[in-house]
Amino acid sequence: MLEKDEWFNAICESYANPPVYFEGALLPGFPSDTVQTNTTGQSGPATLKEAFVFYQDCKAAFSRYGASLEEEGAALLDFGSGWGRIARFFVRELGYENIYGLDVMDEYVKICNDTFRSKNFTLTSPFPPTKFEDGCFTHIVGYSVFSHLSEKACMQWMQEFHRLLPPGGMVALTTRGRPFFDYCQSMSGKGLTGYSGALATIFGDFNAARARYDEGEFVHSNVKGVTGGGAMNSAFYGETFIPEAYAAEAYKDWFVLEEFSFDPTKQSHPVMFFRRI
Repeated sequence: MLEKDEWFNAICESYANPPVYFEGALLPGFPSDTVQTNTTGQSGPATLKEAFVFYQDCKAAFSRYGASLEEEGAALLDFGSGWGRIARFFVRELGYENIYGLDVMDEYVKICNDTFRSKNFTLTSPFPPTKFEDGCFTHIVGYSVFSHLSEKACMQWMQEFHRLLPPGGMVALTTRGRPFFDYCQSMSGKGLTGYSGALATIFGDFNAARARYDEGEFVHSNVKGVTGGGAMNSAFYGETFIPEAYAAEAYKDWFVLEEFSFDPTKQSHPVMFFRRI
């Protein structure tokens, strides 16, 4: 149970009663609840639970495929790092010095550098390249990023990830799962506004969209209301559903899809685990 995990509890305590030290290290701070809610829909332990499950899944999968986070020289890039919700959990294995982040929002980059007391979080454009050297990371994670990027953006970033990793390096990315079609369609006819209302309109024909997904197609919608605001515009950002068959085929020149994991009892999004060729 999460409530019995000392690392999860320490991170929660660092939110509720900072400052908190764990194994001699001062844990990262947090932005305001408003910032947290604006990006994840929740704040505090509620939003940290989802992040912790992803962290646990990554740790287990990386070890399974011969790329443990505890190996000497390990360094991780959090792609789309936001305010550091995901990155903070990897501090236990990697320390602050081996965790890096990229985001298109300067506000979030500043928050991470302030709360992590770091200069490792940097601003990126929506499309690569980055300024990082070839093969400088062993792991790349991206939570709730490939669940939004356009097909072109996903393809270009996978090429960039290939450049940034050595052979055998691992990538963990989430995407929208098939049940999210049902969730979006269920928003119809309720008179909802804002993001929830926009989700009801992402496809004119939800059955056709599901059929495309089931046939192994990349499915993306950038209708008004589902873009992220600010730098996250409709040119590259919306709602994205990547099926397992597409993930295995589209990026095969650079990566092997080792695992497409989705357990709705604990995960909000499918997780794609890739190993760099």
